[in-house]
Amino acid sequence: MTVALTLLRKVALPVLAGGVLVVFMLALLWAILVRFDTMLERAARTAAEARDGYWSGEIERANAEANRQLADQARAALAIETDANARVRAVEIQLANLEATNAALPGGDDCGLGRDRVRVLPN
Repeated sequence: MTVALTLLRKVALPVLAGGVLVVFMLALLWAILVRFDTMLERAARTAAEARDGYWSGEIERANAEANRQLADQARAALAIETDANARVRAVEIQLANLEATNAALPGGDDCGLGRDRVRVLPN
């Protein structure tokens, strides 16, 4: 029995040591893979944040440009409206002057256009 026990120790000890070594190597490999996976996740998260920051900036620039164009259009529309109102006022003043001049002419009940009334008309 001693021979069998000695033989078992000679065979079992290296197999047991090899098994422990394999388990240790697998645990080390697992730790390396977990560390690598964490690094990949961090790199992906950093890249996504950088991408989101870039596109947020692009959207803000595009919105600012659109708002600037809207403001420019509003200013242009206001200038056009101001010019149109000034022209309407000028025409209304001209019409009022024409009516006043026409009313001041003698013979307001006459039919047709007389020489004085023709002179009142604009060229």
